[in-house]
Amino acid sequence: FIHKHPPSQISIMGIASSAPKDPYAKLKDQVSLLGDHNPFGDDEILRLARCMTYLNAANDDKNYVFDRENMSNSWLVDLAVFCSTLLPADFSLHRENPYDNLLKVDPGLFRPTSPEMLEERTKIKHIMTIIEKHVLPKNFGQILQEKLFILLSPSTNMTDYDKDNLDDARTKIAWKRLEKFIDGASETSRRGSRKALICVFNCCSLQDDSSHANAKKLMDCFYRLSLACAIYTQYMTNQIQMQDQKERLESKERQRLAMQQERERMIESGELDENEEEEEEEEEEERIIHPFEPSTMYPEDIGNALTASVLEFAAKHSVPGMAGGVYMGMEPSQSHADAKTPSGSEDKNNISLELFLTWAEANAPCLSSCLETFMHLILFPDKPYPPSRSEFVFPKLRGQHSAFFEKDGSPLLFTFAAMSPSLGGAWHRLYTSDSDGLSFNRLQNSLLGYSGPTLIIIKEAETGGIFGASTTTAWKESKDFYGNSDCFLFGIQPTVKVMRPRGVGTNFMYCNSESRSRGYDGLAHGIGFGGDTTNPRLFISEAFDGCKAGASDLTFEGGRLLPPRELGNPSKIFDLESMEVWGVGGDSLVAGALGDRHKQREIVASNIRKARKVDKAQFLDDFQSGLIESKAFNHRGQMRGRADCRVDDKKNYVYE
Repeated sequence: FIHKHPPSQISIMGIASSAPKDPYAKLKDQVSLLGDHNPFGDDEILRLARCMTYLNAANDDKNYVFDRENMSNSWLVDLAVFCSTLLPADFSLHRENPYDNLLKVDPGLFRPTSPEMLEERTKIKHIMTIIEKHVLPKNFGQILQEKLFILLSPSTNMTDYDKDNLDDARTKIAWKRLEKFIDGASETSRRGSRKALICVFNCCSLQDDSSHANAKKLMDCFYRLSLACAIYTQYMTNQIQMQDQKERLESKERQRLAMQQERERMIESGELDENEEEEEEEEEEERIIHPFEPSTMYPEDIGNALTASVLEFAAKHSVPGMAGGVYMGMEPSQSHADAKTPSGSEDKNNISLELFLTWAEANAPCLSSCLETFMHLILFPDKPYPPSRSEFVFPKLRGQHSAFFEKDGSPLLFTFAAMSPSLGGAWHRLYTSDSDGLSFNRLQNSLLGYSGPTLIIIKEAETGGIFGASTTTAWKESKDFYGNSDCFLFGIQPTVKVMRPRGVGTNFMYCNSESRSRGYDGLAHGIGFGGDTTNPRLFISEAFDGCKAGASDLTFEGGRLLPPRELGNPSKIFDLESMEVWGVGGDSLVAGALGDRHKQREIVASNIRKARKVDKAQFLDDFQSGLIESKAFNHRGQMRGRADCRVDDKKNYVYE
């Protein structure tokens, strides 16, 4: 924008510049330069620069008056508190001390702050302090700052010119610090999945070998970041809801008092009889919104399923002898060069960066969104999430019982959300064998007509393995397979494995009951995924016995669904211990899908009612005419011709 218009016509961020000598020309050039190298808008770069200089000055300069009450000893907490709550910049043309340089503190930041903004800062400080203390990995904010946002050792290679011009040298260092800060914000939030994964990996890397990280520590970091996003969002949303309810209740109370005063006035003036009863409108009592308790979502032990998946992948794809993982997909010369790696690669619990990135792309494509979403909440919570990025939304059960998830912050919920964007947000339980029983009628009734994404979770009895399937296509009864390539199979215990479509077969999902064909079609009766109509790869039979979980088919990638069993038992048949079906994808998708299912049920019920309605007169005539055979009128034929009987067909009377 800067380069396309003459200086006298430039207007960035609402800055007017009609005069030939623009007092903000330098600032505009700085914003433009940073904007050329970072995926931020002008207003976002301005916000980041103002916040950085404000926080730096708060730590270094005692001449300014800061909001010390809402400052903490944590860089991450302070960044969250002030980045979105600073006063807007003032670009008036006649300011005595204009904000004309990104490297200096905006003098306008020290104007009085409104009580509402101070209250907002207090809320953010409260929840971010809890998150940093109880949710995030220890010292995560400090490590993130040191790795990505600050220059730990500014260049000391000063030229002779720099030595003679110390002010210029200091300006260069200040500019490099600003560039580093904004580059860190870009890397962690806007530069794509791979960059975000690398950022988290670097924060978890080994001290003596930055190319490797402990697999469990790495997975735990992502899990905690996802919970931090969920806790922050739920707390701030809850605060808004409670404030809105408080204002509604106060408004109702004011209306009630005003009506009472008006009644008293009318009684006193004689306009209303004191004994006349007041008409009261019956209103449903509003449910009180209680404060959100962050401790309900504190992290648990993430377990070993994700870690085992990462390490199994590393063992399978590593160069022989390199336990930590030199990726086999690398060029031979590169693999040979990396063979001389530090001790971190020798530990079987560690994984290399390249192997981790490859594993995440195949099994947990949403993992990178944990950091990107968290940093968006820190830097731009008042702005919508960028449409080009996928926001990480932790699944919400909302108090619904589950045999698989004991708490709202269950690591299993995080694992599912990392597999696909469709598995985030609000969930609705459609079926559970715990309370609905092993009834195929109830299972089928919960699925048919439901048009949204569904998640089927199965636990087998012998080893406790957990696996299942995810679909985005509406369920219907059919003798044929249907669905689309968004369908996938997964194993989640004892190790995580995602089997996505190969791009060859199209046998995604299948639902065929015996009642549809009365058992004469020769096909498998139940629900299935992959394989074919006589032998699906994953199959839940209508009788819930003889269920199958195969390791390969033409539609989905290969991989075992059943955990390893005792020697001599390679069977793919399993006994089902428990099963649940969830509608997933968030509030709007779930609500729409439930509405579609309700409509489908209404259509079926209407058809049944129509089928039961009979024209009674026509029905009786059909009986009498013999069109419908019935024993009810057999006696008439038997009575005709007898001397002691006479039949009056017209009046339907029979006389002796």
